[in-house]
Amino acid sequence: MDMYVLQIKPGFELSAAGTLRKRGYKVLCPMTEQHIRRGGSWHISQRLLFTQYLFVECELTDDTYYRIRSVEGVVRFLGFGKPEELPKDEAMYIRILNNDGIPIAASKVYSTAAGAKMVLSGVLRNYVDNIISLDLRQRRARIKLELFGKEHKITLPVIGI
Repeated sequence: MDMYVLQIKPGFELSAAGTLRKRGYKVLCPMTEQHIRRGGSWHISQRLLFTQYLFVECELTDDTYYRIRSVEGVVRFLGFGKPEELPKDEAMYIRILNNDGIPIAASKVYSTAAGAKMVLSGVLRNYVDNIISLDLRQRRARIKLELFGKEHKITLPVIGI
């Protein structure tokens, strides 16, 4: 099936995803469990990886186009003049990041005495070559991905062991 990218109004991502799922569409909405330090202790909160975007797998016909566009919060399909399917390699990135609908847990990273870091487990292992920064103190790794030829930077959770 082809994957399309929907631009969504801010704050409508989860409600639009729920409505589309009820209408029978496969919607991918990648999320992470971010570690936030508040009040001297670490808390885990769920966050969207791509705010204002949803990914839908479907065969696009005129009927499906208008059914999807009628959902509250959907602004438009991404594409140049008309909806364009996401290239297969980029769709693969999104499927990995979607993690079967489960928010991405922190990847485990080992830091040597010399300061070298090795990703031992988690989703980050798939993106070792795309790491921009890795901050164990803040428990965050920034990676770069390309969608429709445009570079995006996303934050994934990490934990040092």
